[in-house]
Amino acid sequence: MFARLPLALGVVALLACAVSGCAAPDPQNEEALGLIQQYSARDAMVDGIVGVPECQNPRDMLLTDKGYPSVFQSICRVHYVKDGVNRFKDMKCNGDFDRQPILSYCYVWVPYTGTNSFTTP
Repeated sequence: MFARLPLALGVVALLACAVSGCAAPDPQNEEALGLIQQYSARDAMVDGIVGVPECQNPRDMLLTDKGYPSVFQSICRVHYVKDGVNRFKDMKCNGDFDRQPILSYCYVWVPYTGTNSFTTP
């Protein structure tokens, strides 16, 4: 009975992927995501960081509509604890998939009316 469980779970995962539209792994996007998580935490300049920063997917934030198909602007939310209070700082990371390094820093982001704010899909 349990011998077929891995096969059944694999079939369920495959069907879920087919229905939801899973994409093939994108090593360049994974690299960019890792870098923006690392740099947003570093550049937030806060102590007491909790977990890994939540970041928008770089491939979903391309500036194609502005004529820059390889440039992205992702916002990351860095969670930290200060004086026993949970806080966060939003960081904006601009990068270019056609350059090396893909990005070199992030900066504090304060959204203004009508501009991007932190959201994750």
